[in-house]
Amino acid sequence: MKGNMHFFSMLIFIYLLFQVYIALWLRRYFRPEGVRLKALGIIFLLLLLSFPAAQYARKMPEGPVSDFLVWFGFLWFGAAFIFYMAVFACDIVYLLLKLSGFKNLPKKPGGITALLLAALLTAFGLWKGAATPPLLHLDIPLKNLPAELDGFKIAQVSDLHLGRIIKEDRFRKIADRINGAGPDLVVYTGDFTDRGGAAGEKACAVIKTIKAKYGQAAVLGNHDMFRGRGNPSVEFFENCGVKLLRSDVYEPVKGLQAAGVDDLRRAGSETKLMGEILPKLDFKKPVIFLSHQPRGWEKILLSGSGLVLCGHTHKGQIFPFSVLEKPLLKYFYGLYREGDWSVYVTSGAGHWGPPMRLFADSEIPVFILRRAE
Repeated sequence: MKGNMHFFSMLIFIYLLFQVYIALWLRRYFRPEGVRLKALGIIFLLLLLSFPAAQYARKMPEGPVSDFLVWFGFLWFGAAFIFYMAVFACDIVYLLLKLSGFKNLPKKPGGITALLLAALLTAFGLWKGAATPPLLHLDIPLKNLPAELDGFKIAQVSDLHLGRIIKEDRFRKIADRINGAGPDLVVYTGDFTDRGGAAGEKACAVIKTIKAKYGQAAVLGNHDMFRGRGNPSVEFFENCGVKLLRSDVYEPVKGLQAAGVDDLRRAGSETKLMGEILPKLDFKKPVIFLSHQPRGWEKILLSGSGLVLCGHTHKGQIFPFSVLEKPLLKYFYGLYREGDWSVYVTSGAGHWGPPMRLFADSEIPVFILRRAE
């Protein structure tokens, strides 16, 4: 709980910093006076209050008004970051020009350019955030894979964040694309819901439309566990016929193991959870290992062969977070090879917070297992 409060406090501080910088920048570049200054103040006050209003609206019953307040508040949170980056870059350009000997440069043309660029990037990010994620096919060689399983298909859905912003309609479109791929197994690698709430009967109905020869399996992400380990997400998956893996191992088809753990950071001890699952694995058979977090399970790579599937990072979601996050994580996004293991970290099928993606598209990975000699 303390970690959540610290994270939220940091978000609010950054949010306020963006607003102040943008407001002062507009004052310097456009010098509004009188009525225009008052109008700008009112607009900024309303925008400033939109994010706190979104937090309040999340506690209200779902409906058109509260859902719009949530959507707009988080939209402006993301847009404010983009606008901040654009106007900060504009300041840097003017400073460099001034240091290079250019004097008395008019600021208004540069200011208009920066605002237009920010508006276009925000619109582009919003469009990308609303787009149905495309299928991404990857061939994965596996040692000890039975010959009859060569070509076995696994579709991965991660970080959907179903809730006040992302609705069942998006999940239904994702399900249609998955069915078009003809998967043998569908796996969910966490953050199916946004804040650990019950996904509901509509989402369950969509899950039941997905046609996978050997069923569906899931693990819990940090957002799925906001209400503790015994939360609505557990009951949801169990009631919808999805095999929930909580330090469990099973064989969806003979000769191929599937295993998974709860979110390794929110569940408590990484050492404890991995200590529970490692003895259950038969490393003579390939393993499909599900973990929301792209870290904490590295010991599994020391034996046998298999495929580790993760999410959580969103590939940064809004540029340049990808540049900032990537150096902090060994496995950030994409396909990695570690001996006889493959590791894939997906950008996810949805988004968290701001309903946008900027140069970090969503996706639905489909893995085709190949027998490696």
